[in-house]
Amino acid sequence: MTSVHPLLGQLFIYILALVAVAVLADSLVRSLDRDHRLALQRDQELFNLNVLNREIVEHMDVGVLVLDKHNRVILSNPIARKLSGYRFWGNVPVALDLVQARLAAMLIKNHGNDTEVLVPLGPEDPALRDQTPSLMVRKITLPGSPYRLLLLRDASVLRAMEREAQLAALGRLAANIAHEIRNPLSVIRHAANLLDESMENASSRHLFEILERETVRINAIVESVLEMARPGPAHLEPIALSSWLPKLIVQLQADPQLADMHVLVQDIPMSLLIYADPAQLRQVVWNLLHNTAQYAVDEDGLVRVEISAERYGKEQIMLTLRDFGPGIRPEVMERIFEPFFTTNSRGTGLGLPMVRELIQMNNGQVLCENHPECGAIFKIFLPCWDPHEEAA
Repeated sequence: MTSVHPLLGQLFIYILALVAVAVLADSLVRSLDRDHRLALQRDQELFNLNVLNREIVEHMDVGVLVLDKHNRVILSNPIARKLSGYRFWGNVPVALDLVQARLAAMLIKNHGNDTEVLVPLGPEDPALRDQTPSLMVRKITLPGSPYRLLLLRDASVLRAMEREAQLAALGRLAANIAHEIRNPLSVIRHAANLLDESMENASSRHLFEILERETVRINAIVESVLEMARPGPAHLEPIALSSWLPKLIVQLQADPQLADMHVLVQDIPMSLLIYADPAQLRQVVWNLLHNTAQYAVDEDGLVRVEISAERYGKEQIMLTLRDFGPGIRPEVMERIFEPFFTTNSRGTGLGLPMVRELIQMNNGQVLCENHPECGAIFKIFLPCWDPHEEAA
């Protein structure tokens, strides 16, 4: 065509080239538009992922500090800010030695080591290790990145969790042992009763009394361990403390160990009704009074207890038992609710742990502290019962 009609041939070639350019341009525009949409989608996904990661870090129960290559904190979460003790977090990045000098010293000392180390924040006295604040710190180096992570955890919380796990394992073991002891113990008591029928001389009778007393004591320990390990469910009902408590004290003082105790129940308004299991609450008061009888003898050789109750907030009632003894030493106060911990050679160490267990089963809480003047105070917080809400 170009040889016969040169102008038409050139025009056809131009038109063909124009169509080809248009097709290619349209394909390129479509490709660019698709890439743009994918880029926007990826940007949105990255933004959402970044927001999710930030939320995860913010709500972690482990403190997180992100450090740059100059050991400056460029990112932190609330737990880390609380554990570090630094108050001026508005200005970031901030040097780590300003945030917490001991963390900076640990970082220099353990350069290149990513193991978890204990960093005391108070006096470095081994005797005060459990009383001074300290952190478990783990450094994580990110390969190919100038940033590093410091993970902070409260060492006292970790020790408490470890102690709770040990106590739980010990409780399960003790319950299994107690279950195995109960059967042969009952056989021994039965055999001793049969032996008692044939005893004639006084010395043998004295030995039998010792045997009987100690088997009864062992059986009480076994029953306490089993009750501690497998407590029954709480059957909650409203209890009017103003009438229930005085009757309970009269019943409990039929026990010879509580007969000489001076128990004063303060005036309690009739409107104070708690929502609890009466049998379990009776066990709680019995255990507390027995504990008081052992440890709260005053200067005159008497055991005195005052019991009162008052409303605590809108949804709780605080039941208070105060003695007038020497009080509780601080090192003992920290462990009084631990199973099997006792300062009495003949005690089981299960009375107060059982109190805490029963109160928790009744949706309550028990605390202990020393009175400013003398003696110890046990405060029991239990939910109150409102008949108007029940009717609604």
